[in-house]
Amino acid sequence: MSQTEGDIRHGVEAAVARARGAQPAWARLSFRARGRALRSLAARARRDVELASIISQETGKPAFEAIGFEIAYLCEVTRFLSGRNGRRALCEDRRSSLIFPHKRARVAWRPRGVVAVIGPANFPLLNNFGDAVAPLLAGNSVVLKPSPRAPGAARQMQLLWKQAGLPESVFQVIEGDVETSRALVDTCDMVFFTGGVAAGREIAARAGQRLIPCVAELGGKSAMIVLGDADLRAAARAAVWGAFAGAGQVCIRVERVLVEAAVADAFARLVADESQRLRLGTKDADVGPLLLPSQRQHCRALVADAVARGARVLVGGGEAADDAFPPTVLDRVPPDAAVAVEETFGPVLPIVRVADAEEAVRLANDSRLGLSGSVWSRDQARALGIARRLQSGSLCLNDVLVNYFFVSAPLGGTKASGLGFRHGPEALRQFCWAQTIVEDRPLSRPLANWVRRQLGFPYRKRVLDVVRWLLGVLYR
Repeated sequence: MSQTEGDIRHGVEAAVARARGAQPAWARLSFRARGRALRSLAARARRDVELASIISQETGKPAFEAIGFEIAYLCEVTRFLSGRNGRRALCEDRRSSLIFPHKRARVAWRPRGVVAVIGPANFPLLNNFGDAVAPLLAGNSVVLKPSPRAPGAARQMQLLWKQAGLPESVFQVIEGDVETSRALVDTCDMVFFTGGVAAGREIAARAGQRLIPCVAELGGKSAMIVLGDADLRAAARAAVWGAFAGAGQVCIRVERVLVEAAVADAFARLVADESQRLRLGTKDADVGPLLLPSQRQHCRALVADAVARGARVLVGGGEAADDAFPPTVLDRVPPDAAVAVEETFGPVLPIVRVADAEEAVRLANDSRLGLSGSVWSRDQARALGIARRLQSGSLCLNDVLVNYFFVSAPLGGTKASGLGFRHGPEALRQFCWAQTIVEDRPLSRPLANWVRRQLGFPYRKRVLDVVRWLLGVLYR
């Protein structure tokens, strides 16, 4: 191990040791007290004049998205998880046994300890500190490692945390690259990672070696299915927003549209018209720049491959200044083209024409990823039936992206889109381990002592006969 790697590991181990030392006192606070602290912190973030500017400066995203997506999300997820639903998720649960009615079980949800949150650059608040809210509410301490491309929002949240007078070691930010992430996985008690599939596989495998839990939200190839009876104008507007918000750097974005051939021409025209209205740039724009030059190269390669296979460029496709890639709409894309199969993670929208709903479902499911998607039809029951056949973790009917803000329900992926989930009461329990204690019910101790005598050694034939009779009665 080089000196640099040794220094990185030493720094991570020191941060985790501080977090581990501070965690028990944080966990001893009531859920209400932790909730009040985090709601107060979210209010500080909402009022902070610098936070939105930092997000926009580092990512190039419009102020509307920095405030309306990221800060609004932080406020909403904190509000919901710190409220009554969160308290109920972690409160003591009691269950009776049919066989042993004189017993009861107490179930308590205990925090795991130190949770490492490893966040991406595309949402430096939402998928960074926003993902620390649930583990903190559950009584864990958190060490957050933001992307080295956009660490500013995490730094600002750490500053606001200190200004709020909260225990500093309970929430810490540690910056670094992949070696820092590896050291965190090797040291913490649980990992929450958001990023690409390849990195997610490595982190999950590393966590598996230590038998620690790993939550991983990875890539998506979300399909938007547009049926012939859909409101085409509404669907076109949603397709443009769902594909190009965040410059296409959104995990649950509309990655491809599967539209019934009978309405494909009209739908493609509407999408092209909507796309041409978008403002591209870094100031007062609708679509900002991409975070990496490699992403622009990836988008160019996907567009070139699609055109070579017979696709038509309706909008965009060329070069742009300010590290951006112009919003690009491709029509008549073959279903086996790379842009219809691989995650784009950029402002390219392929329109694939299908014969009917059956072909749309088949193509939507023919992917190694299964994160999100949507179904568009005026017939709500029909759309719901199709959605239930899709192999995706979270879906919308006649809308896009809003499922991410429905924080009362779990959001996660299937297949290679990840492990575990965020949101909902389930997310809080995810950062805990369950402790069950079985005890006698009040006033039932004489009965409990009699049952123990009957079931213990030496075994008696007459007791076995009674057991057989009870099984027949109880489990007919």
